Amino acid sequence: MTTEQLKNGYEDDDFRQVIAEIEDADEEAESIMATARGKVSAIRTRQKNRIKIAKQELRIPSDVLRAVLKQRKLEQKLKDLASTVPDDLIEVFEDASGQFSMFAPSGDDAPAETSAQAAARQRREEVQAVTDREQEEGAAALEELTGAVH
Repeated sequence: MTTEQLKNGYEDDDFRQVIAEIEDADEEAESIMATARGKVSAIRTRQKNRIKIAKQELRIPSDVLRAVLKQRKLEQKLKDLASTVPDDLIEVFEDASGQFSMFAPSGDDAPAETSAQAAARQRREEVQAVTDREQEEGAAALEELTGAVH
């Protein structure tokens, strides 16, 4: 062992090996990313072509189509957000998402709820359906255990 190896507390060859393995992994990751970028580019090209066809052949305004696509993406994000709220707090979230929304409904013909509230309501209904099903299964199991099967 050299003085340098003793001073560092590790073998230089071990250090070189770790560096080489990490650099190899970086190269592999970059290769995978380059392939993925190519595939994503092809998908984006198909999307752009579909928008052109929608505009030219179907006379759908591309600005409107893009806006609706963005809206749907945002609505999916709201749905995903609502799914992260704990089951026991979903009603609180539903109320708060309407109360503190920048786009709270107003006017006589306004929708009854914001998109965030709709996502929260949908999640609350899903939670309630699971709870109801579990309670029914529990009641059936209890009846079976007590011999009071109808």
